[in-house]
Amino acid sequence: MFGQESRIQLAVLQEKFKSHEQIMDKVDTAIETLSETNQNICKMLTIHEEKINVQAKVDDEITKKVDGIELKIDSLYKFRWQAGGVLAVIIALVGVINAFGPSMLTETIESTTIERVK
Repeated sequence: MFGQESRIQLAVLQEKFKSHEQIMDKVDTAIETLSETNQNICKMLTIHEEKINVQAKVDDEITKKVDGIELKIDSLYKFRWQAGGVLAVIIALVGVINAFGPSMLTETIESTTIERVK
């Protein structure tokens, strides 16, 4: 049926087919590895994106707290100057009152003596 040459060609084709099967197996393994790597990278990117979102929220909260602290410091700074101004006015008023005489601030008490009646 088949001649010697046909059998040789068939054997060569079978050998080539086996080598192609080996190459295809390697390609399939590489594709599977790439697919797993791609899935792992997608998971990592998702996790990192979540971390970035959480960090952005934390940064916003910190910024709000810092702004609140700055407002409190500003109000304390203003209060300090207001208290200083009130104190200066009180000191000035005391000085003016003392300038007109100490009698305005203190009552003058007449000295009294007690005498014995016999």
